[in-house]
Amino acid sequence: MSLSPPQRRVLRAFLLVVDLTEPLQSELAESHRISLGDMFAVRVLARLGEVPVSRYGAELGLARSTITNLVDRLERAGLVARVASPDDRRVTLVRLTVAGQEATESVARFSESDVARRLFALDESDQLALAEILERVLEGDEPDGTGPSDAAGESALASATAVAATPESAR
Repeated sequence: MSLSPPQRRVLRAFLLVVDLTEPLQSELAESHRISLGDMFAVRVLARLGEVPVSRYGAELGLARSTITNLVDRLERAGLVARVASPDDRRVTLVRLTVAGQEATESVARFSESDVARRLFALDESDQLALAEILERVLEGDEPDGTGPSDAAGESALASATAVAATPESAR
C-alpha cells in the first residue's frame, strides 16, 4: 500500500508523539514495574474503590481473560489486591494497596513529563482542537457512533501505550 504525503506525514507525526511517552514509560516501569497504560488502569480502580473484578473489567472495556491478566500484573507489582467478597463468596473483589494509592498520588509525574509540557505549551484553542481530533479518531472504533466512553478512552490509551512501550525490535 502506497501512502499519500499527508498520510505519511500524519503517521510520522503520530509515531514521534508516541515516542515522547518513552521516558515516562521508563520511569513508571522503574518505579512501579508497570506501563503507562497500567497506571491509568490503577487510576480507574482508585476512582471505583473496591469492586468486583468483573465490574473493573467492564469499566475498562476489557474481556474477562484480559482483566484477569491485568489484575495479575498489577497484583505482582504490589499495586492491587484481590479479596473475597464478604457478601458473596463466589465474587472476588479487587482494591488498591497502599502502594497502589501512593502510585495514583504521583500525578505530578504526568503533569511534569515532557509530553505534558509540550501539550500544555499549546494555546488553549490548539489543545481543544487536538483533543477533538483525537476523540474523533477514537470514535472511529465505536459501532454505534456514540463516541468513546471514559472507560473506553482509558482502555484505548492503555492499549496504545502498551504498543508504544514495546521496543521497535519486537514490533
